[in-house]
Amino acid sequence: MQTTQSAQTGPAWTLDIAETRVELREAVQACNERGLYFSARWAAEALNGLPTIGSSGTHNHENGLPSTTGSLGPETHQSGHHISKYVAEVSLYSSMAITEADLAEFDTYLMAKTFFDLKEYDRCVSVLEERTSHKSRFLRLYSKYLAGERRREQDTREVLGPLDNAMAVNRELESIYSELTAGYQAGILDSFCKYLYGLILIKQQRKTQAIAVLIESINQYPYNWSAWQDLSSCLLTFAAVTNIQSDLPVSFMTTYFLSYATQEYFSSQQEDAVVWLEELSEAFPRSAYVKCQRAIALYHARDFPEAANVFEELITENPHRLDNLDIFSNVLFVTENRARLSFLAHSCAKTDNYRPETCCIIGNYYSMKAEHEKAVVYFKKALRFNRSYASAWTLLGHEYLEMKNTYAAVESYRRAVDFNHRDYRAWNGLGQTYEVLKMHYYALNYYQRATAIRPYDGRMWCAMAECYEYLDQDLAAIKCYTRALLGSDQEKMALKKLPKLYKKIDDTEAAAHYFRKSLEQLREEQSESEDTSEACIFLALYERERGNLAAALDYATEAMQCSSEQHQEDARALMRDIRSVLDAGETSEID
Repeated sequence: MQTTQSAQTGPAWTLDIAETRVELREAVQACNERGLYFSARWAAEALNGLPTIGSSGTHNHENGLPSTTGSLGPETHQSGHHISKYVAEVSLYSSMAITEADLAEFDTYLMAKTFFDLKEYDRCVSVLEERTSHKSRFLRLYSKYLAGERRREQDTREVLGPLDNAMAVNRELESIYSELTAGYQAGILDSFCKYLYGLILIKQQRKTQAIAVLIESINQYPYNWSAWQDLSSCLLTFAAVTNIQSDLPVSFMTTYFLSYATQEYFSSQQEDAVVWLEELSEAFPRSAYVKCQRAIALYHARDFPEAANVFEELITENPHRLDNLDIFSNVLFVTENRARLSFLAHSCAKTDNYRPETCCIIGNYYSMKAEHEKAVVYFKKALRFNRSYASAWTLLGHEYLEMKNTYAAVESYRRAVDFNHRDYRAWNGLGQTYEVLKMHYYALNYYQRATAIRPYDGRMWCAMAECYEYLDQDLAAIKCYTRALLGSDQEKMALKKLPKLYKKIDDTEAAAHYFRKSLEQLREEQSESEDTSEACIFLALYERERGNLAAALDYATEAMQCSSEQHQEDARALMRDIRSVLDAGETSEID
């Protein structure tokens, strides 16, 4: 695989720390000036993830800092050791403006930006209506887009209620699309306007065109993290990621992107993700983002204890960072650590009670306590803050399934896969819901989608096998249970079911093989269940038929330990038969 090979031979990029520091500082400012606050925050975290600056003031030039204090005009900005090649693209300061339009519009732009910061989007659009500079054009169209999104949210109203209008649309998309299309064809869009153009194309389901535009934006200016995230959402398969890799810039940003896309959408490619994260850990040793991605990789690999340890380290170093802590709450939920989950919910609520992550954490806490109605309230609250939060839709579906509200569960899971088509938990949830409804052919379709995303997760193969069992398709069920054994953790259910299915279709040799494996597992667990006695009785009969009377007697003796009276009686009768045959054999030898 191309990506694995390139990852194993080391990164194609080399990191000039001083140059990177200058460019990330510019990125923070440039994204802030355009209202791209999440990108600005990401760039700031990446900046502070670099190795620490030397304490001596004589190293300022070495680290890309200007040698004088005061205004950061073009003279002082370029007096450092490094000059950023993106100065013209980001156009940070009024004195660095590259066109007369930038200078004339700067005061108006500053006023419009204050309106934007106060979420007065329509007012911002009105002020910048006649302005043509890159920054003004972007801020005006982005404000128009956000104003349309706000009105769409108001039209949507409540989550999964009688007034829920899931078909509500952003009515500003067409006008923004028309203007950006004309600008793109004329070749006058800067990288940020191309990013917005790509975003609009995604909203209009023109993802193939969006991929091309976003790749152009990224190559023109690679430090807008939002562009990378939206690009990853357009790629339906991991092969699509590898196909565009040669079109991406040779930069650590590409490695960040590959790691993010793999974690978010292609969790089955964990080996590649781990290699890329190691490269980023070396280049950005203090990065909270990289550490968080490592914890998520461990979560997808189902190494829950180690994932919990990494999350704990992350919280200790960044006590008020809420990003992805809902995944930590999933880890605590699976490991049934109620006390730690309760403490996490309280601490996150104290930091920010209105973040979607906080609401999901509190919802998981109530779910663990089996208070599903309260959990639903908090998952819906998370979705009111962020309608496109796929994880919250999935968790809401789980709660409705627990409450036997299958209609709401199906709708929740469908919304989840609309926002993240690679969410295997939502596909698996749809399969479980239709299985509850006894619609097993529908369930099989959704389980197949889940296993395509997580081919080594035995749980979903077992669920699919159970559907085939219900439909009396024993051979198909056997194939699924056998596939479940290839996962990283062998499914106990598969080892229990396989011998019984082989016994049902009269494949005695295969049944004996899997009964032995199942018995080994039961012995390790020190379990004396009915499964143990069933395996022992079958193997005793199997060995008796083949003349291995000593082995048959051992299995029958072990079957006697079962608490079931019926199995004890069967084992006792079998022991009498075997002993009579043994006694007859000894008598004939004496004669």
